[in-house]
Amino acid sequence: MNADVLVIGDGLAGSAAAIEAARMGASVALVSTAHGSSDRAQGGIAAATRPEDSPQLHALDTLAAGGDLCDPGAVAMLTSAGPGTVQWLESLGVHFDGGSAREAAHSLPRVLHLGGDQSGSTLMAFMRTAIEREPGITRYGARLQSLIADDSVGGAVFSSGLRLRAGATVLATGGYAGLYGRTTNSRVSNGKGILEAARAGARVADLEFVQFHPTVFDGARPFLITEALRGAGAILVDEHGERFVDELLPRDQVARAVAAHRGRAFISAVHLDPDLLSHSFPNFMRNCARIGIDPLRQPVPIAPAAHYTMGGVVTDLDGRSSVDGLYAAGECARTGVHGANRLASNSLLEAAAFGRRAAAAAVTAPKVRNAGHAGPKPWRRGSLTVARVGELIDSAAGVLRTGIELKDALAKLRSGVVSSVAADASDMASMICAAALARPASLGAHQRQDEPDRIAV
Repeated sequence: MNADVLVIGDGLAGSAAAIEAARMGASVALVSTAHGSSDRAQGGIAAATRPEDSPQLHALDTLAAGGDLCDPGAVAMLTSAGPGTVQWLESLGVHFDGGSAREAAHSLPRVLHLGGDQSGSTLMAFMRTAIEREPGITRYGARLQSLIADDSVGGAVFSSGLRLRAGATVLATGGYAGLYGRTTNSRVSNGKGILEAARAGARVADLEFVQFHPTVFDGARPFLITEALRGAGAILVDEHGERFVDELLPRDQVARAVAAHRGRAFISAVHLDPDLLSHSFPNFMRNCARIGIDPLRQPVPIAPAAHYTMGGVVTDLDGRSSVDGLYAAGECARTGVHGANRLASNSLLEAAAFGRRAAAAAVTAPKVRNAGHAGPKPWRRGSLTVARVGELIDSAAGVLRTGIELKDALAKLRSGVVSSVAADASDMASMICAAALARPASLGAHQRQDEPDRIAV
């Protein structure tokens, strides 16, 4: 089967890319296996839409959060695209809640929500309706196995024998936080797209930068507690009810404070208006009720969990990778926007804005024809289950890291023989640990306890 543009992944980046390409007249094949991180987003989309705000102020906040590793040009492009991206989404039928909220490390309220703390699922419902209206998009349900590649990428091979050739291929497969044992992500966010891009020869970078969300329910069935709740006034306290951190610091700093805290940590909303909680945070209230906690009367126990990954396939501002015919957008791409630590709610903006840019570049670029074969075999096979891989990177490549633990994990990840599914997980986890080991200095979301004060380069 053939298409002008193949889009792999139907989260916000993939959906935006598919719609943009179809509206430019391309035939689009959109392939996905299951809903990923976009549907799970509770926070909204950051954009400078208020009179007192500006893309320049938004850019300054993004650069500050990114720990001097951001690409200023990419940041300027993203924040300048914010208001227009909101208008584009509204043109598709998206209805944002009234007003905007302030989240951690934002100097002003600029985060637009949909359905309170159900922004991701609400937004993606609108996007899927918009996709259904586009006759140029053909949908497939399948799992990526490998890219069709030699010196360029000309499509991909999927489960159930589906093989799609395309003039351009856009990866929108999400990040790799789902590999961790404790995560807010779907398990489909396992880095498969990034891994296959690397196997096809694409440059990848910054895999050591994994953002841990500081407020995830600490229990048998973890659930994310949106940062917007802290923006609304919720506080972080110890078992005695005493605050121990400024809740609106950048996410990596709050996560470190919670991870290093002696004893259990809690988020307390007992002092907030019950009407505010029920109206603006229905998902939080529903999840608390499910586990038997009344947040109007008692604090909720929390611990950090892997949430978002800043590294991925290196792209330019139009989504082009280092391999002809291959583009990337969304969390699987390393655009230079997030640096060492993503600013809250910039991810949905990046997905929509860069998804559209990647599609436009893919449609107008010279088409790749008859590129290669189904991609190379995995580099090796690891003697670990996927669950064991998660345990290893939880302990070695978590919020706080040491070189000894990273070396030990890397040795275990690179040993033995087992199934190809576990091999993919251990290959991706090896790349994470190797990247973390190669950066001895602490920076942003990458924190080395053994050498925390070395100057980052």
